[in-house]
Amino acid sequence: MTDSMIRAVVEAIHSAPTQAVLYFSGGASQALGWLTSVPGASNTLLEVIVPYSRMSMIQLLGKVPVQFTSKETAEDMALVAYNRALKLSKPGSPVVGVGFTGSLVTTHPKLGDHRFYLSTRTSNRLWSSSVTLSKGLRSREQEELVSSQVLLKVCNK
Repeated sequence: MTDSMIRAVVEAIHSAPTQAVLYFSGGASQALGWLTSVPGASNTLLEVIVPYSRMSMIQLLGKVPVQFTSKETAEDMALVAYNRALKLSKPGSPVVGVGFTGSLVTTHPKLGDHRFYLSTRTSNRLWSSSVTLSKGLRSREQEELVSSQVLLKVCNK
């Protein structure tokens, strides 16, 4: 996506009545900068937390995940985010909880795939997706860009 496309997606997110809590770990960090750099973020974002360490994730979820980077963990994160959004939102406002967990390029070679999982939770819907990236094709910055763009597109649904 070009910068103008990213801005248009963020503006569309901010123009919707939905308020959001986002929890992400292991990637998609550029999405936060994009979301907060466009006017209207305070109408959309209720809270954003990045539980990057294992202990932070355990405390956020209230349990030790079977696997930190998994569909189940993203869904658990989205549910916790949704429940938090209910507490922080204006009464009657539609809310969404977003959970993202990724395993992207790092300082040492990974044994497993470069991948991420994304989940959203609303009052009547749980949606999840996974993306596996081609190992060795992109730098960390490029994998961050891909994961951040996917997160933005999902938040615009």
